[in-house]
Amino acid sequence: MRELRQLVPFAIAIVLAIAALPLPAAIPIVLPLVIAAAISRAMRGRTWNEVSHGGASRAAIGALAGGAALAFAAVIGTQSLVVLYSGQAGDHVLAITDLAGATQGVSVIVVGTIALAMIAFATELALRGWIVERVLELSPGAPTLPILVGAIAEALVTPGDPPTRIAAAIFGAGLGWIYVAGGRSVVAPAFARIVFQCGAFLLEALRLV
Repeated sequence: MRELRQLVPFAIAIVLAIAALPLPAAIPIVLPLVIAAAISRAMRGRTWNEVSHGGASRAAIGALAGGAALAFAAVIGTQSLVVLYSGQAGDHVLAITDLAGATQGVSVIVVGTIALAMIAFATELALRGWIVERVLELSPGAPTLPILVGAIAEALVTPGDPPTRIAAAIFGAGLGWIYVAGGRSVVAPAFARIVFQCGAFLLEALRLV
């Protein structure tokens, strides 16, 4: 599979192309991203099981990290992250709940939280389980570059102004470090993202209900 390592720049180019797609609000950008990731891994005979191993302990660590990040963003004052993942992700979720026919406050929150959790997990499969993992295969002893590439990819697929993209890159870098430190498994970063994004969405939804 050595020759397939040369395809890493093409993976980055795919992220750039997907980031430029004018998708409807009900279609999260992660959908074409995770499809591209699945095709790429299938071409190399790899399965998602290789990057989704680990049990409840990894999930718990990730959830604690996500909760701590949300508390830091909400209480200490880095509101850009809360706005980023309650507003931007909330737009996708509200469009999805409209398609699902959820019109009441509680049903919107329940359906929206489930949809957001699924989007969050798929995002980690694509960004950490594909992009970061591909770069790690090229430089297994130097995790800094893979984490940085994953953070840049996070910023590229996040719509918004430069401060919002910078906040996304910081968030992505943290998730990348969790991915590497957690034995190259998406379980911990996925649960960190799920808790952070769902928590931000719930805070915003409860404020508006």
